[in-house]
Order: sequence, then C-alpha cells, then structure tokens
Amino acid sequence: MTVRSRGWTYLAVFAACALAGGFVLAVGQMTIDNIHCRSSGYGVDDFLAYCRSKRYGDYEHGALYYGLEPAARDNIRNAQVIFLGSSRTQAGFSSKAVRAYFGKRGIRFFVLGFGYGDASPFASAILRRSGASPKILVINADPFFMDGLSPPAQEALDGHFAFLWRLGLKFLFQRVHRALCYSAPFICSESEPSIFRSAHDGQWNWIGPYVAEKAVPFDRSAQKSIAPEELEKAKDLGEKFLREVGLDRRCVVLTGAPNSDLDSVGIAEQLAAALKTSSIFPPVDGLATLDGGHLNLTSAERWSGQVVEALSPVLADCLQDIRPRRRSQ
Repeated sequence: MTVRSRGWTYLAVFAACALAGGFVLAVGQMTIDNIHCRSSGYGVDDFLAYCRSKRYGDYEHGALYYGLEPAARDNIRNAQVIFLGSSRTQAGFSSKAVRAYFGKRGIRFFVLGFGYGDASPFASAILRRSGASPKILVINADPFFMDGLSPPAQEALDGHFAFLWRLGLKFLFQRVHRALCYSAPFICSESEPSIFRSAHDGQWNWIGPYVAEKAVPFDRSAQKSIAPEELEKAKDLGEKFLREVGLDRRCVVLTGAPNSDLDSVGIAEQLAAALKTSSIFPPVDGLATLDGGHLNLTSAERWSGQVVEALSPVLADCLQDIRPRRRSQ
C-alpha cells in the first residue's frame, strides 16, 4: 500500500468515526432534551407518537409516512377495515370495544386518524405509500374531505434533510428512552404529556399519559355547521378521494364523532347522501367529552361499540369475497 493510499484510508476511517461520534452525540442530546416525556405508555407494539416537548413534538406523521415503524406499515397494508379522520377519530375509536369486536371476528383493522386536524390529503398519501388495500373504509366525515396540510404533514411530504434527520433521532431516542426509564425510572420525571400509538391497530393510548379523563357534557346548542360553499367543496373533494380509493360506495361508511364544536353528524349525513355511501349514526344522548371536541374514554367505549355493531351488515357484504369457503361435498 502506498503512502497516498494509506493516507486516504486513514482519512476515510477518521471521517466515519467522526460521523458516528456526531450521530451518537445527537442521539444523546435528543435524549437529554426529551427525557421528561412520559414512558408509561410504551407497550410491546406501542411507539411515542407525540410528546409535548419542543425538541420532540410530533413523530407519527413522519413515522407512518416513511415506514419507520415497520409493523405499523405492514398492519396498514394488511388491514381489511381502516378508520380515517382527525384526532376525533383517534379519540372515538381507540377503545376496547373496537378491539373486542374485530378480535372476536378475526378481522384486521387500523385506526388511521391524525392530530393537527389532518384530513383527506394526508390520509390519501399514507394509503398510497403504504400500499393499503382495505375492503372497508369508515370515515369520520366532519367533513374530512378538505384540502391543505398541517405543518407536520407538510414537513413529512416535503422530506427535507433536516426533518428526516430529526425523525431518525426521534426513532432512536424512543429505544433509549424506553430502556432508560425502565431500568432507571428515577431519571425520568414523566412530566411531559405524551401520546402513544399502537403499531398493531393504530389506536391511541392518551387518556392518562396525555390528558386526564374528564366528563364535559356534550352540548348540542354550541355546535356549528359549515358554510354551504365549504360543504359543496367537501362533496367535490370527497368524490375525487373516493374515486382514487376505488371502493364500492356501499363499502365506504361515513359517520360523525359527536362533539360540542361541530355538527359532525349533520355534516356527515349530508356528505353520505351526496356521495352515495353507507352511513352509521348511533344515538348521542348521554355522551360526554374531554374538552368539548373529543369523546372521553367512557363515551368512546359506548359510541364506538355501537358503530362497529352497526357495521356488521357492511362487513358481511364487503368481506364475503375473502372469507374462507366450505368445500363442496
């Protein structure tokens, strides 16, 4: 080996070591900055979707778009039933009732709602990128069919290097955070509210690690609808979205998660009629919210249980082609 070639080898080794060292330092700094995120929600298949920390914030938009949680991507791709919508979808369908209903029937489902008010544009991007091919879509249409993206969704779709770098650090931080808080819990103050998400079925674990269970009465008198021109726009965007998805409209179910801010049921009813989809609207009497906008856990259990029970005829119709058939005698 010549002196020149040895010099290049040493330089390459030095550069690699410097890069590795810088990466380790970056992960260490990420851990220091976010050590106060709560760790109680980590489960076998749960990841830290959001932490109210300036250096962490949202993770789930980028993680699900880029497939950083491989189990989540696989489960989105293989889900027979996918729930779409905003954080109201996550609050309404993150329930034991939903898991029990589909588990009993051996049906794969995924709750694919997002915080920050994201709706059809980002959902469409996730469905395409994940290679999803659901047989049934359940959409919390209040109205859901909108244009525009939240800042986290826009960052994910833009995919700039700085965003991807931070996203990778967040991925690694969780592994360190989980192990560190388990082995040395005195280090972790658990002071920053956090939302965990199941990679298995997409449900949020947020009552406790993010927000306390409350019972704010459901108030219909405070509900607002949307302007006629906004409703017409939602109908047009809904047509485009559903044409791209390509499902028979009888296998698309619109609903409206009750809340005190929007007349979700009324909006979803009009959209279902215009788009010629199926629809489900359980009774809303006696329901309560966490904050006026999201169902509390007790009400979510009741409401989501009624939705999935009412979904049974749609399942029988739209999943019949993939059910095992008896051999002829």
